[in-house]
Amino acid sequence: MKIATTFGASRVEDPKLYEEGVELGKFLAERGYVIKCGGYGGLMEAVSRGVREAGGEVIGITLKYFDEIRPENPYLTKKIQTPDLFERLKNLIVGSEVFIAQAGSIGTLNEIFMVWALKYGLGLDFRICLLGEAYEEFKTCSFIPKERLSEIEIYKNLEEFKRNF
Repeated sequence: MKIATTFGASRVEDPKLYEEGVELGKFLAERGYVIKCGGYGGLMEAVSRGVREAGGEVIGITLKYFDEIRPENPYLTKKIQTPDLFERLKNLIVGSEVFIAQAGSIGTLNEIFMVWALKYGLGLDFRICLLGEAYEEFKTCSFIPKERLSEIEIYKNLEEFKRNF
């Protein structure tokens, strides 16, 4: 089973960004990937919706605390509830061969950097794909060593990602 984990914002104001999430989900499902995501709204929901529209499976890795204050997205085929953020992140990571991040905030950055640290620190072999112009700033960020940039793939948009995937 091929598994891809997607990261992204829990709230999306821009309908175009939401539709890109749906398109990403369809694209991955059509290539045989089972998707893991955080299981809630925003881009997590958009990707899940796209996966389901393409007939694929989505595993939502939720957090007990969040389950009490926000609904899970309705497109999940399976839900794994975790007791804390560490277990949630572990469940999002284990078994995945590719990690794809769209626009997000602190939580998305945490997920990206954890996966990147595992790839670098343990020499694990998986892809990290970052979609969106905001990630271009990683290339000039002073706290990211230039030699580490070869471990990630930065795409300006979804179309560029799809051409190179």
